[in-house]
Amino acid sequence: MSFDAVMKRTLRTLPPVKRRLQAMEEMRDIHLTERMLAHSAPSPLPQIKFVSVPASNQHNKLGIAKRLIASYHCALKDEKNSPLKREGEDLWSGLIRGELQQLLSILERRNPEELANFLTTFSNSYVWFGGVTTCIDAYNKHHNPDHVPITYLDKLVALAESIGVLPVENPENGPWGDALGVDLGWLTGGIEAVLGTHIDPPLGIIHTDGIETPNGVFHYRHINSLYAAIRLSRLCKQGASVCEIGGGIGLTAMYASRLGIARYTILDLPITCLLAGHYLLHAVGEKEVVLYGEKPENTRCIQVLPYWRIADLPQKSFDLVLNQDSLPEISDNLVAEYLNRVPNLTAIFLSINQEYFHPRTVHAFVSKLVRFRELYRTKCWVREGYVEEAFEILDNVA
Repeated sequence: MSFDAVMKRTLRTLPPVKRRLQAMEEMRDIHLTERMLAHSAPSPLPQIKFVSVPASNQHNKLGIAKRLIASYHCALKDEKNSPLKREGEDLWSGLIRGELQQLLSILERRNPEELANFLTTFSNSYVWFGGVTTCIDAYNKHHNPDHVPITYLDKLVALAESIGVLPVENPENGPWGDALGVDLGWLTGGIEAVLGTHIDPPLGIIHTDGIETPNGVFHYRHINSLYAAIRLSRLCKQGASVCEIGGGIGLTAMYASRLGIARYTILDLPITCLLAGHYLLHAVGEKEVVLYGEKPENTRCIQVLPYWRIADLPQKSFDLVLNQDSLPEISDNLVAEYLNRVPNLTAIFLSINQEYFHPRTVHAFVSKLVRFRELYRTKCWVREGYVEEAFEILDNVA
């Protein structure tokens, strides 16, 4: 909505002083939202249906809770003797200490019913952190709630542009400012046609806030993860094996399995592995997900392991290693440990990370290591302020 339109609407409804103050506040909200968008915002803003889908009772939730508790305590037992140790304070240390104490207490009591009930209600409203939830989070903390849907739509349109479903608009030749007015059914249907699979995320496992489309309800994290999975499928052959350092709740793993990645391994903190295990066991299937301490029943699976198990993974056992949204946010010693071990595991390393903590960036970390050769560095299509970098691993380099 343009400044003139806001002013005219406000002047008709409020006393003179309040009119101008309200108009200025609305314009501030609009400008703040536009800063987050990759596309020019049309006037008026498109009407997008934004819905909240609560978690519901899932099949075998108690059986899954028992598996999660057993795996978590197996990891805690083994962590004491692990070769990798976190040193100092990082973002995730603070998150666990400040936000997950109730969950930690439940796990100490080893009560599966209590854990299952907690996971059903976990993060059913705004949280300041992201990555392990699909509710409204800090990405939109300063936004007018009415503008949140447009930021999600912006990412979905960018995803469609990245795979050629939509052309990228050109301000030099026009049209310009039309992209966000696209029909959502046509858009999501076109994405599915190009990818050859359905893209709707499973609902009811955890609370989800998102834009409603004919092909599912999408939180922006679903869109980010689908994009990452597409990048994996483009860089790897069908049936490939991928390792993700820091996998969140497993959204990228879920989408990667739909796009032909046969074996997917997540390495993360024990508590995050539990949250990922909960999501993936319900979303992908109980036989297709292997937790720490369990034995795989088949080669096509998603395995969720504590981070220190990177030291035990077989040489060159992955076609690609991925890290997104985490390396610059963890302790220096772990960054060094991971990046020193990555060349022994794979032929390609893919990073999608922000550079807010410059000079602590993936680009800076990797530039000091002789076995990484940059294949490309570009802005990420779906994450404003994020950099996507792919590196080839050089063997026989001293």
